[in-house]
Amino acid sequence: MRGSLRVLASAGLSVLLSAGLLPAQANANKVPPAPPTIISVSPGATARILEVVFAAQVPDPAQSASDPISYQISVDSVKWYTCRELAVPENALIGSPAQGICPLTNLHPLRTYGIYMRAARGVSVSEVVGPIVATTQPPAGTETSKPEKLPKKRIWVKAKFIAASNSLGVDGSKVKVGVGVLPKIVFSKPIPDKIVVEKNLIVSAELPSGKLVPVKGAWGWLDETSVVFRPKTYWPGNSTIRIVSLLGRAVLGRSGSQSLIGSARLNTTYTFQTARKLIARVDGKTKNMKVYVDGNNVKTFKVSLGKDEWETRNGTKVISTAKEATKIYRSESLGLTDPEEQYELEGFWNTRLTPTGEFLHSAPWAYGRLGIYNGSHGCTNMFVNDAKWIFNETIPGDVVFYTNTNGKINEPWNGPGGLWNIEWKKWLKKSALSNGNQKVDTDTNAGTGSLTDAKPASV
Repeated sequence: MRGSLRVLASAGLSVLLSAGLLPAQANANKVPPAPPTIISVSPGATARILEVVFAAQVPDPAQSASDPISYQISVDSVKWYTCRELAVPENALIGSPAQGICPLTNLHPLRTYGIYMRAARGVSVSEVVGPIVATTQPPAGTETSKPEKLPKKRIWVKAKFIAASNSLGVDGSKVKVGVGVLPKIVFSKPIPDKIVVEKNLIVSAELPSGKLVPVKGAWGWLDETSVVFRPKTYWPGNSTIRIVSLLGRAVLGRSGSQSLIGSARLNTTYTFQTARKLIARVDGKTKNMKVYVDGNNVKTFKVSLGKDEWETRNGTKVISTAKEATKIYRSESLGLTDPEEQYELEGFWNTRLTPTGEFLHSAPWAYGRLGIYNGSHGCTNMFVNDAKWIFNETIPGDVVFYTNTNGKINEPWNGPGGLWNIEWKKWLKKSALSNGNQKVDTDTNAGTGSLTDAKPASV
């Protein structure tokens, strides 16, 4: 056996020598090169270019002649492009730092990109560095609303970012949230030129793969100072959401004789993170709830919903921190006076969905109808262990979507999921950019409603 190994080793060495490769050079091809360092990424001369400056170690000329190292760049870590060679200073020492410039071209104007780089030697590549995030400029000739010389009579406008504006009970910029979260920006002054605001807010998502993608959606104005971004579908899960604001020193309209100017601090990036994508779908026809996590059906629960005249609302509802391990449900809270309708029942693992009183909760008194027929006053009745799973495993921002309940659509003001239920065409009317003018619909029951006028739900 040892003799065979010697023969093989000798044959292998002969192949290397006949190819003009010494053993040390052959091994070099197997050793990944050191990755470069991305120093900066900045907008280029046009809206379709980003200038990337990177650094790497000066290679050994003797080695690079036969075994050169190249540097590659990507905006998705899938397609890679080779950069021009390093600009090595004359008489630079081997291993000392040198810089290179690698422009990215043919990009989309006003889009946020994640920039990745790596080094390559033959078929061997280094670890990937990045993403470094940057945003391209507006297209040439477009109105940037950023004059070189600002008007003398001016009012500086500030803003506050609220990552979880839909009353989730958490600071969405500090904890991961579900994909039903709605971010909001509140300005310190009423905004006359809403189109300028929307043009200078760029929304993107860094996916679990590291790829940065634009998010399809629209800004909707709730009033003259508050604007909410709603994706056309829910947010991607396990992602970092970035809202790049270019509103610093932008002219946002006039108030009397003064111009409203975005504070320099409005040149910033707001971020928040989504957790796994949990969507529970409740079907009033089958009396089942199917829970999907990242697209996979992980649980199926039998439920009973609101009976005739107490139908559970359809549409999107979003989970918040409003949960109670035990809760007493009383008929008097619904104004029921019929003796046969009187009840006082203790429910366990109660997860509130709406201010009008829709809960997900256990209902031991209703086990006989779970998955068979509806009999509640609007709540979603469940087995104890199933309700406990929802109570423990869901987080603020998780989505519960109802269909076929025979009830009306959940009102826009009715809880954390309300704004998702505005029809998309109507939501676009709340966007100045989508309308093409400054007039927006801020009266679509956006944030307020009457609990007195709405039919309550309980048990």
